[in-house]
Amino acid sequence: MDEPFTRGEALALWSRLVAGWAERLDDSGARTLIDGVPNAADASGSYEGVTRMLWGLGGWLSQPGRPAILRWRGAAYDTEALLRRAVTAGCDPCSPGYWGRGAARGEYDQRTVESGQVAFALWQTRERVWAGLSAAEREQIIAWLDRFGQRPTQWRNNWALFWAINHAGRRALGAPHDAETIDSALAYLDGVYCGDGWYDDGPTRGVRHFDDYNWWVFATHALAWVRCDGDSQPARRDNLLARVRAGMVHFPHFFAADGAYPEYGRSLVYKFGRLGAPLLAYRAGAWPHPVGLLRRLVGRHLRWYVDRGALRADGTLRQALTAEGSPEIRELYVATGSPYWATLAFAGLWSLPDDDPFWTAEEEPLPVERGDFVRVLPQPGWVVVGDRASGEVQRFNAGSQHGPSYAAKYGKFAYATAAPFNVGLADGTPAPDGMLCLTDGRVWGHRGDTLAHAVGEPGWLRICHEQTVGAGRHLIDTTIVVRGDTHLRAHRVLLDPAVPGPIGAVEGPAPLGFSPGLVPEIESDPTAGWERAAAGGRAVAIRRLRGYDGQRPAATWQGRADLNSVHGRSLLPLLTVERLAPAHDLLCLVRIGIAEAGELPEVAEADWTTEGTFRLTWAGGETIEVPPLPDGG
Repeated sequence: MDEPFTRGEALALWSRLVAGWAERLDDSGARTLIDGVPNAADASGSYEGVTRMLWGLGGWLSQPGRPAILRWRGAAYDTEALLRRAVTAGCDPCSPGYWGRGAARGEYDQRTVESGQVAFALWQTRERVWAGLSAAEREQIIAWLDRFGQRPTQWRNNWALFWAINHAGRRALGAPHDAETIDSALAYLDGVYCGDGWYDDGPTRGVRHFDDYNWWVFATHALAWVRCDGDSQPARRDNLLARVRAGMVHFPHFFAADGAYPEYGRSLVYKFGRLGAPLLAYRAGAWPHPVGLLRRLVGRHLRWYVDRGALRADGTLRQALTAEGSPEIRELYVATGSPYWATLAFAGLWSLPDDDPFWTAEEEPLPVERGDFVRVLPQPGWVVVGDRASGEVQRFNAGSQHGPSYAAKYGKFAYATAAPFNVGLADGTPAPDGMLCLTDGRVWGHRGDTLAHAVGEPGWLRICHEQTVGAGRHLIDTTIVVRGDTHLRAHRVLLDPAVPGPIGAVEGPAPLGFSPGLVPEIESDPTAGWERAAAGGRAVAIRRLRGYDGQRPAATWQGRADLNSVHGRSLLPLLTVERLAPAHDLLCLVRIGIAEAGELPEVAEADWTTEGTFRLTWAGGETIEVPPLPDGG
């Protein structure tokens, strides 16, 4: 669909979401009853399914004169009444839908997360909802907000902003609050800000937790504070807006021409919720690009998810990314209602007046539609590559990590729109897509701790990382050099000498994902040393240059076709090593892109110098030198 994104299209999608949600409310109106994999937050129905919908409802009702009634397939839904009932019942200890049932789970309770949007939505709708509440109802709401707004002894991560909005929303309503909690939470941001728009999602800078929480929380909640409380501290407000603007400079480069996003990290069930950040930034004057670019980006990204079944037929949101994608995209903390964090997109859309230029500006092409690009982002340790011919985008990760439990979501070398990563585990371990995996024949390793890393122009990454296999910790120095839709990988593997048995390896490019019913093309040439698979106009390929002694045609990994984060089926071609030497060099070429791409580029020379520099010369003469890591890896 190439037609411009319109307000009518947005309204139809929003009405469908509201209808599906409203039809799944319990009798109290404060919890949802939705299919999926439940957790503790789903007891008696998911409170998150209601509290998170407040982002969208608050945005919709924030504009004066906008009708409260939405219609979908002949039914009418009163958003003002739905919001009022949700908040009053959710904060009423006598209601069966009460959100406060059960003791707090330590200082960091899930309901603190939810409290921020409750306070902010009430401030947004203060003339429609808050003004009409009784004194008793207001007291119950403030009591609930206060109960889950007690400042913790230490700020650990992005959660600090939930406390900030809880108290800032109360202050903006003229209700009891703690100003010191607001100031302390916002001061925390200074300690984790890394520059150029990026926040490190930990107690301090240095844990290297970079992902979409930069959009989902850091940007959106800073902008929410600016909206309701920013005038109380103009200098801090302007500083936060400058950081948001710096982050938004990068934002459009992550999107493929069809609106796809190189999915990466945890909490991906929030889907198009990442659109809340640029829309709220635009509303605040912190969007550094033309509004026509934003209109195109928003419309195409929403359509990408809708066209792939992110919403069920009944209008409710799935926990999986798409109708086909693996449910293992879900983390343990994701309840059936958690995906409604996606309505941050509508919080941003409906914060705009109905006559805002966003709705009528001529759409402008995305960066990847304008030309090839390579963006080196030192703070998160990423290289983002756009290929105009295919319209696809790849994100290469050197610097960000999040522990072994999230290895598939953070540990791959590359995350690509043309070939989304395999999120599911086979026999308890991630698949070797986008990864070199060592093995002792029983256990498959995956990228573990990153000990050192660097990224640089014109598009290279170097990573010193570990893998634990056979009771040993093996050291790998990986260099990646990108060239359009192709990249070279070079690994220097140093095996742990304490491991007596043989250690082998497999390496995959990226998984070829496709829908059931498509018949993939599988090509193999052991003589030339390459493997390729294509389906649906996209292809992945890998070619061995040095150090491998075998290869495998594209097939399911461990017999599992259901591992992919987006597609219902996936195949993975592989290069193999039966037995690694104690010190072993591996070099290969990888392509991720369109099926019609030509031959892989030729390498004239690729090797490490005695000083540790990796030098690559492409056929044609271009030479790239990747320096050793500062600490020697």
